[in-house]
Amino acid sequence: MHSNFNIEPSHDLGDDSIEIMAKKGRSLGYEYIACTEHNPSISEHSEKQIIDIIKRKKDTIDKLNYSNNKSTQQKLHIFNSLEIDIRPNGSLSLPDKAFDYLDFALASVHSSFRLKKKKMTQRVLRALNHPKIKILAHPTGRLIAKREGFELDWEQIFAFCKQNHKFLEINAYPSRLDLPDYLIRETIKNKVKLSLGTDSHAVEQMNLMQYGINNSRRGWAEKKDIINCLSCDKIKRLLLN
Repeated sequence: MHSNFNIEPSHDLGDDSIEIMAKKGRSLGYEYIACTEHNPSISEHSEKQIIDIIKRKKDTIDKLNYSNNKSTQQKLHIFNSLEIDIRPNGSLSLPDKAFDYLDFALASVHSSFRLKKKKMTQRVLRALNHPKIKILAHPTGRLIAKREGFELDWEQIFAFCKQNHKFLEINAYPSRLDLPDYLIRETIKNKVKLSLGTDSHAVEQMNLMQYGINNSRRGWAEKKDIINCLSCDKIKRLLLN
C-alpha cells in the first residue's frame, strides 16, 4: 500500500498517513501491513537525498512498531518496503545503498511496455535477481479496458522464482487484477508462491482485498499458495532473509 509519506516530488502519492493505514489494518484483523510507496525519483533527487528519505521513513516505521509492540491493543507490524521501478535495461531505480534501510522491496514495470518478449523477460529477471527484491508487482502491467499486458516468457519467470524464492503479486485493484486468473493457475502449477496486495493509495481502498481474493479463487489458489496468509513470524522469516 502507498501512504502519504513525503517522498517528493511524486506523481503517485497516497492520501493517508502510515498511522491511519495501520489503524485500518487493525480494524481488518491484520497482523501486519507493508508500506510500499514508489521509490523517490532518481532524476529529481541526488543519491544522498534518496538515502536520507529512506532513512527517515525507516525511523518513522521503527517508532510506530515500537509503540505497537508496547500497546495493549491488537499488535500490528509494519513492514518498511518500496515499490521500485524496473528501468528498460533491468536496473532498479534506487541506489544500492538505500536497500540497506528496507525490509524488502517489490519491483514493477511502469514504462517501455512494448519491448519484445525476450527483452522484457531479461529486464524483469535482472531486477528480480537483486537480493532485496522479493515480489514482482502487477506482473503483466495490464490495465483492464485500457492497456494490454506485456509479454513475458513465463516458463523462465516461474523457474527463476521457484529457484530463488521470489513471489508474484495478485494485485487486487479493480483496474488491474494482475496476475490474471489463468496465470495464477499456471503459477500454482509451477509451484511458485503468490502475494496478495490491494495497491491502496487511500485508506478506504484497503477494502479492495476481496477483489484479489476472488481473483485468486478463479485461479484455484488456496491459502497455502498465498504468502500473506502466513503468520507475521513466518512471513518475516520468508521475506527478511
